[in-house]
Amino acid sequence: MKKLIVSCLLMLAGVIHSHAQNAKVHVVIHHGSSKNYIYITQRLPTPQFFDKDYQVDEQSQTRKATLEFTLKQPLSVTLYYSVQKGRSLSKSYNLYLRPGDDITLTADLQKPQNTIVVTGKGSENNQFLENTGDVDDEKMYGDTLPNRIIALINKQAAINREQLHTYIARYHPSADFIKKQQYEVIYFAADDYFGFKENNKFGIQKAYARNKALWQKVQDSLFITAGNQTRQLNKQLLAKTSLDINSISGIERGTILKQQNNDEALVATNYRSLLRSLLARVKENLWNEAEENPDQFYRKWYQTDKENGEKLFKDDRQNLLKEKIIKAYFKGQTAEFLYEVLLNQAKDESDPKNIPVIFNRFKEQYPRSNFISTYEPYVAEIIKKDKSPLTDKMIFTAGNGTKLQKLDEVLALTKGKTVLVDMWGTWCGPCRQEIEKNSAAIKEHFKDKGLNYLYVANYDTGNQDNWKKLIAYFHLEGTHILAGESLSDDIMKKVNGHGYPTYFIIKKDGSYEISKAGYPMKRDVLVKQLEEALAMK
Repeated sequence: MKKLIVSCLLMLAGVIHSHAQNAKVHVVIHHGSSKNYIYITQRLPTPQFFDKDYQVDEQSQTRKATLEFTLKQPLSVTLYYSVQKGRSLSKSYNLYLRPGDDITLTADLQKPQNTIVVTGKGSENNQFLENTGDVDDEKMYGDTLPNRIIALINKQAAINREQLHTYIARYHPSADFIKKQQYEVIYFAADDYFGFKENNKFGIQKAYARNKALWQKVQDSLFITAGNQTRQLNKQLLAKTSLDINSISGIERGTILKQQNNDEALVATNYRSLLRSLLARVKENLWNEAEENPDQFYRKWYQTDKENGEKLFKDDRQNLLKEKIIKAYFKGQTAEFLYEVLLNQAKDESDPKNIPVIFNRFKEQYPRSNFISTYEPYVAEIIKKDKSPLTDKMIFTAGNGTKLQKLDEVLALTKGKTVLVDMWGTWCGPCRQEIEKNSAAIKEHFKDKGLNYLYVANYDTGNQDNWKKLIAYFHLEGTHILAGESLSDDIMKKVNGHGYPTYFIIKKDGSYEISKAGYPMKRDVLVKQLEEALAMK
């Protein structure tokens, strides 16, 4: 066995005890081969990674480890372990820890796969139960109708319900475990279908436009069913352990999204996954509405006319719009969770726009939130970098380069120089990520070695203020061009670029080559390529 990975998902379940207690997990691996393992504690959506070593009995080759958690509320844990020596293939095992639990997991890797014996206090919540995660839908991408995918999802949902019934009858788990698993079952179909539909539609755009009403009708049905089931479950207060699938009642589509607000269901991974997807996809749908029905869009979401609303919208199509969605459809702990999703995504995508003001509003609404301390350092760093000025080492081409049409004109500006060109955009999350992760390190490596830097901003001609602000924010010393569409198209065609960011190298002789570092950038590959270019005479 190469490695053992434990992924911990902190659930927002109700507090079981008023004071924190320890929960222990003892792991015993027979016939393993690894010296250490990794476990991940993940307070969704922010992961933390920890390396641990086994205690190894060299004679028996038994590996032992103990994980100890201080808990006030339940912690869901997924254990990943290799099933073939020398290979990365792994299997998973779900655990549910409560304050005071003391369980032992024993795995013999010479026995059939998934042979794990669970004993000790809390074992009634931790016997084997199939994961209620994604279905195998890869072969269905490209389907123009939802018939096959919904049939597959409904089949798996029925299996999930039956497995939960059987588990409850056999092991008599705790009430909070039952409630969590019931919510997993309830939101399984809605989460899986919504994720598939939103991904699949980009590959079948014309067919999706023709059949949009049918795809949407299935989605509405699943969302309404989930809402009805959660209301029924909350009223039952766990008096029953079975789930009764109700017929769908007629509900206006405008209320369907609000019905997905369910603080009780935050214990379920499927529900959290659905919330994250909703925030992203509703935002994208609103982008389309801004194009198709601008007057209606700006009145509803910005309470103003198109001219003024368009300025606000284009200034921040991401963070502020996500906050508007949260406020429009969600409340309570569900909204609090989505604020963390917003903050985490902004951090991950290196998108500081309006984050300090959004964070302040979040603190006012949720002054006791545990998420405040998590994001305060990040927001403080944004505020500090927001004050960064443009310097004389940030050089703007004449007229910001907006009149340049061809790559040849850019080559004329860089004649006799070795230049790293970054084709980016202020709107491009991956571009900002790569800049934040790699720009300073590359410049430090090539300090005083004669490497020049050219940043070509694409599709940003109407966004000059934010363009210059981000140049200062990311401290992008080098030459800057605000490219028109003609220049962007010509460069990308000639360097064979297929998306943003695209990096390419201009050599002293005027030739050029695209970066071999790929995406995400393998920095050492680009560094080697640049060193070779600099060595040219």
